[in-house]
Amino acid sequence: MRAGHRGFSLVEILAVAALVAILLIVAVPRLMVPETLEARVPASAIAADLRMAQRLAIAGRAEFVLEFAPATPPYAQYTVRPAAGVPEPDFPKTFETGIVVNGPLQFTFRPDGSAAAGGTITVTSGSATATIAVIGVTGRVTVSGP
Repeated sequence: MRAGHRGFSLVEILAVAALVAILLIVAVPRLMVPETLEARVPASAIAADLRMAQRLAIAGRAEFVLEFAPATPPYAQYTVRPAAGVPEPDFPKTFETGIVVNGPLQFTFRPDGSAAAGGTITVTSGSATATIAVIGVTGRVTVSGP
């Protein structure tokens, strides 16, 4: 602004508008949570706990189970425990409202790391669906989807 004049010049206004535009371009995408994350995050957590059950079975040379509850889908929570024991610390884990989880009631991992039976778990939130696959022979756990 020049001395003795009131108001802002066109250059000053354009510079401020450009800075605000850059801030909006950077900040707005970070503030929005894509719907795909709402299904992907719990699916990744279940997959991580399936892998943990597999590692515990190998390390402890005993069968470990990841088991969902209630007994029929859609499930509300799950635990990891030895096949003949009490749940591990930090369990049960409960799903947030709006998350729908379907699949087999439980997965059992043997001391060699294989799963007693393979299967597929689907995690749905709104229109986004993530799939967790457990391969029985190898015990491999994969997540696919959004």
